[in-house]
Amino acid sequence: MTLIKLIRKYLLIASLFVLVIGCLSHFLIFRFFRHYSADQTLIDQQTKIENYVAKHDTLPLVWKVILQPPRIERKPIENPELYPERIFKDTLLYSEETGSITPYRQLYFTISYKKEHYLVNVNQPTMISNDLFYAIISSLFLLIVLLLLFTYVISYLLKRSIWIPLNKNLRKLHEYDLKANTILKLKNMDIKEFDELNEVIMRMVHKINEDYENSRIFTEDASHEMQTPLSIIKSKLDLLIQDDSLSDKPDQIAAIQAMSRAVNRLSKLNKSLLLITKINNNQFDHKETVDMKELIGGYIKDFEELVAAKELSMKAELADCHCYIDPVLAEILISNLLSNAIRHNIAEGEINVILTDKTLSISNTCLEEVDESVNLFNRMVQRSKTKESSGLGLNIVKSICEKNNFRAKYDYPQNNIFRIRIDLKN
Repeated sequence: MTLIKLIRKYLLIASLFVLVIGCLSHFLIFRFFRHYSADQTLIDQQTKIENYVAKHDTLPLVWKVILQPPRIERKPIENPELYPERIFKDTLLYSEETGSITPYRQLYFTISYKKEHYLVNVNQPTMISNDLFYAIISSLFLLIVLLLLFTYVISYLLKRSIWIPLNKNLRKLHEYDLKANTILKLKNMDIKEFDELNEVIMRMVHKINEDYENSRIFTEDASHEMQTPLSIIKSKLDLLIQDDSLSDKPDQIAAIQAMSRAVNRLSKLNKSLLLITKINNNQFDHKETVDMKELIGGYIKDFEELVAAKELSMKAELADCHCYIDPVLAEILISNLLSNAIRHNIAEGEINVILTDKTLSISNTCLEEVDESVNLFNRMVQRSKTKESSGLGLNIVKSICEKNNFRAKYDYPQNNIFRIRIDLKN
């Protein structure tokens, strides 16, 4: 839910709450004054009756002369002390004037004359006139319309003065590209809090730009600078291994070979770390539709000799599947998955590749299962202790999947069977 909708929601709820309270208070106030007016009239009628009885020692025979309207009843009683001084009640009676049932206000009181006691009931109609009734309904309806109009106007003004500029700034943030090395400019909205927020965001983005550029330059320079001495060391070690004077010194040859392997692994590790950094820095952003079936089929053919050399069997079930991804990253993804399945396999093992229109699943036999507490997607975590592994293969796979909104997970469906599954449709 957007913020403007949330504000409109609370405005409507508050307006309805105020409307309900207003209608209830309106009704109670009107009823109070209606009863108050009727009660005062009834008390006046009681006073007139009591004055008439005190003067003539009898009830008036012609009610219209004293009371308006003539709706009075009396009932003989024995003990007037059993009744309160006054009792007010609401009731419904038939009105001869309107020809319908009408609400009345009643007053009960006792009176005595000629040594007899009576309970007198005086009735006063309390029905409001049609004009007043329609006026009340109209005022309540107008109140509802004004509240709704007020809510709409307030939300419109907020949207025009706050939310439209805020949404423009959000779009600028969404569209901002660190690699473009541009200055982010957010529009001020003449609201202190939002303007301060814009300044903080622009300072943060400027700092991120600087850090990103420094990190990119440092990573690339460090990688290139490391490759040169590594190449020199590797070439010198190769020359030492070919030196005939060391032919009768097997211990030294073994030591040189060990150093050569370490240098090769360090070189691969350096390239892998540089690749992960480039992926995380979004330096592979040339996306297009890639035919995954064709790509995987090509790599399976490329790995046929390596698979045969390790005496492995590979089965592939490939369906049509197209993904929107950088072609270089797609090749790195498939290459890493297949090379990992080959590298971490066992003698005469199996590799199964299944591609559907939405998922890619690659499973292979393995020596042993890894503890569930170990996350194989983390850097430097290896499934098996192979000398040629840099430990970054699955981390590269994870980085590629995250940048393309793919979901990667692995499990052990059977004993000594490792499977990694990638949902290619985000």
